[in-house]
Amino acid sequence: MATQKKPPVDAVLVGFGWTGAIMGTELTAAGLKITDELSYGIRGKLFQHLARETVTIRHTPADTALPYRQHGSFLLGNGVGGAGVHWNGHHWRPLPADLRLRSTYEERYGKNFIPEGMTIQDWGVSYEELEPHFDQFEKICGTSGKAGNLGGRIQAGGNPFEGARRSDFPLPPLASPNSALLFAKATAELGYHPFPQAAANASRSYTNPHGVQLGPCNFCGFCERYGCYTYAKASPQTTLLPMLMKRP
Repeated sequence: MATQKKPPVDAVLVGFGWTGAIMGTELTAAGLKITDELSYGIRGKLFQHLARETVTIRHTPADTALPYRQHGSFLLGNGVGGAGVHWNGHHWRPLPADLRLRSTYEERYGKNFIPEGMTIQDWGVSYEELEPHFDQFEKICGTSGKAGNLGGRIQAGGNPFEGARRSDFPLPPLASPNSALLFAKATAELGYHPFPQAAANASRSYTNPHGVQLGPCNFCGFCERYGCYTYAKASPQTTLLPMLMKRP
């Protein structure tokens, strides 16, 4: 049998999740030709085979850690690519302190607070360095939310504890059900600061910077583990792939 040789490309992406899709966007924008290696495109390969390899889990410190034998509240991926289809769209930014965790603890509790041998450390980049990229990704995803800190100025109704951002979310928050409205009212009366969670689920029709259109969320409730049939939940397939298919 003759071997079929496909045209050469500059780069092969192994797995087409968020990382692969973003790499594809940047590489093709630079003029490179790419292709996706599709061994993980088959649905059954997306998840780890728990009978062969798994993690241990316990619910309290007193429990005995037992092997995780059935996929439940979190899904173990097999290889790379796929998680962007199955996530539920919770779209948090890290706090500035999250990226300098060791320094934060040492400043607050002293250098002797962290035990010897504990590998907790700062990241190699700061929130300020990453903020433009957070902003760009929220615009690609069509993230719905309410800013709480715009350029260092606290905004009513948003998360007052978040790091400073250069711009508000590209879309307003998703509508809150009555239960959430009651919760927000009660917690505000107690002196807390309720705010709508940022979600990469479009609250209205949206076209992202790559010209890809997302539809509005219809609150079907099947965000977790499922692809979104209204194209409201951001994933590599709904935000980047249509654009990449038009490139070499």
